Amino acid sequence: MNVFISPGNRNDVARLVRENLGENVRVLHEADGSPILVGSPLNVSISHSAHFVALAVHHSVRIGIDIEEPRVEQLRRVISKFLSEKELPLWSDRLLAAWTCKEAVFKAAGVPGLGFGRIDLTEPGIATIPDGRRFSLQTIETADYTLTTAIPC
Repeated sequence: MNVFISPGNRNDVARLVRENLGENVRVLHEADGSPILVGSPLNVSISHSAHFVALAVHHSVRIGIDIEEPRVEQLRRVISKFLSEKELPLWSDRLLAAWTCKEAVFKAAGVPGLGFGRIDLTEPGIATIPDGRRFSLQTIETADYTLTTAIPC
């Protein structure tokens, strides 16, 4: 898996794709909103925040990426919607990381309607979804953003 991060926003996705994957590669979207690459055989996941855009590509499997800027107070208000009672003690001081993990897994899983509360983050570095699939998680936390990638394992 390759990951590309750049300052920018939603409008900079095409630029990031061209710079890293080639001038002839374009992003289109499936009916469910999932991005696909035209002009490249790679699987892609895209995320953006107000000031950053991130792109993950893999040659053979569906992957997920999420990048978020700090917003802990907003996440505290909805904590019960995305963290279970078992997860809460493990993630209470890293809410943004937990959110990006769940978002990245949601994208990698490709299961319509998969609620964040059904993505289990009780095993370090691993997420499990109800159908038994597991995803390896890699998280980068900086003062400016938190980024997580998810890949099937």
